[in-house]
Amino acid sequence: MKHKLFLLLIVLCASSMMRADEEFIIRQYNDTVIRTVTDTVVRTEFIPDSIAKQREVVIPTDSTDRRGHYIQAHIGLGYGSLGYQLTGADNRVNGSFSALLQLQYAYYFHPNWGVGVGLWFTNYTSFAHIGGAYQWKDQTDTDYEQHYDHTATVQKWRERETIHNLGIPISLQFQMRKEDWKAGIFAAVGVAPSFSVSKKYKVLEGVIDHSGYYPAWDLTLTDMHEFGSKDYKDAPQSKGKLSVRPQATFFADLGALIPLTKQIDLLVGGYFNISMNNANSSDKADLGWKDDTFTFMNEYKGVYATTLANGSHHWEAGVKVGIHWHYIKPDKHEIEDYFEPFMREETRTEYKERQDTVLIARADTIVPEHIQQVAKEVEKFNKIYFAFDKYYLSNKAKSYLNSIVDALNRVPDAQIMIDGHASSEGQSEYNNILSENRARTVRNYLISCGVDESRIVTAGHGSSIPNEDLEFEEMSRDRRVEIKVVYNNNVVIEQ
Repeated sequence: MKHKLFLLLIVLCASSMMRADEEFIIRQYNDTVIRTVTDTVVRTEFIPDSIAKQREVVIPTDSTDRRGHYIQAHIGLGYGSLGYQLTGADNRVNGSFSALLQLQYAYYFHPNWGVGVGLWFTNYTSFAHIGGAYQWKDQTDTDYEQHYDHTATVQKWRERETIHNLGIPISLQFQMRKEDWKAGIFAAVGVAPSFSVSKKYKVLEGVIDHSGYYPAWDLTLTDMHEFGSKDYKDAPQSKGKLSVRPQATFFADLGALIPLTKQIDLLVGGYFNISMNNANSSDKADLGWKDDTFTFMNEYKGVYATTLANGSHHWEAGVKVGIHWHYIKPDKHEIEDYFEPFMREETRTEYKERQDTVLIARADTIVPEHIQQVAKEVEKFNKIYFAFDKYYLSNKAKSYLNSIVDALNRVPDAQIMIDGHASSEGQSEYNNILSENRARTVRNYLISCGVDESRIVTAGHGSSIPNEDLEFEEMSRDRRVEIKVVYNNNVVIEQ
């Protein structure tokens, strides 16, 4: 009986010892797992590309185009006359030097043809020479009340007549000049309405011998009070104004154009103009001289106003020089769109799947209840997220880690694994470093909060393990750190 009780006691003790062992180690075995592994191949390619840009383009003006706007200034010197003749063998009219100032605008509607309008100022001068004897019959002598014949013999008479005209030349112009020519051709014809702004005569010399023949006495008287030689150069009648009407003046120019610059040509040539209508508007009278003594004589207003002068057509001819300035538009500046080529660097990532057979040795361990409780609490806050290409902690991440610190402080024998991850953007080498930095940042924060560094293990996985949590967008949810509780070198998984 005693032997039976002893055997029963031994069995009970052995049974009790087996239950105690089962609380920690139940079994050990090997698993054969076939897993799919994705290899990442990163290639950098340089691809021709272009970018749209803008630039300023200068479009030069064609300076050889002879069309457009011109300013022309001319100075002329020539010979001219009032253009009339005197009757009588002893009478004549000579011309004199004249000058021309001209300024005008021209527009060339064709490289060779244009029209112009402007303003000119010119003068016409004549010298009248008078000679011969002039007689007035049956005159009455107021002293003797006798009838007599009065004779005036002109010994010297030279008179200057000058007209200054202001005209508006309207012309048809022709020019021909090529870039390889040393000189070109210029010609113009037109009509200029002209107006006299100054019109004067002046007796420069004038000596007349007066005599009277009395038929009743058959006597000729000379060298008396009423008769004799008289000098009219300084007499009141020796100067005055001429009577001239407006004229329509025909003109013509011909010359050579010598280029000075792209815009300026020098003109050297000749000119001619003539009044197409009779400019003399005087009330003509017979030649006579009136003074206080001889009141019977006609009033003198210059040879131009006597019946000796015929029609007056002013004319002049001479040489001229001038400047022709051609307005050339400035170069045009425009904004042009264009495409600038460049080589674009592009990183291509290819994923290739392969299957590996892995032999895993695994031991199931019964985790103590207090360790499982810590694992449950850590599970609530075990994913810490980061911004793109960053590994600093946000305030929200720090609050999660503070909760984990509280749980770890209650169970000093619990250990943790910190796994750092990155999204698939960028190259794998850089992502590995970034994930390690993120894990190290969390580790350092936990240590600063009092967690013993011997309880912490870290690892960086780059972008090789995607996050299965669909809380965020695909790339954002991979930028993370995961914290898990480890017991006997195994991750504690919530049952």
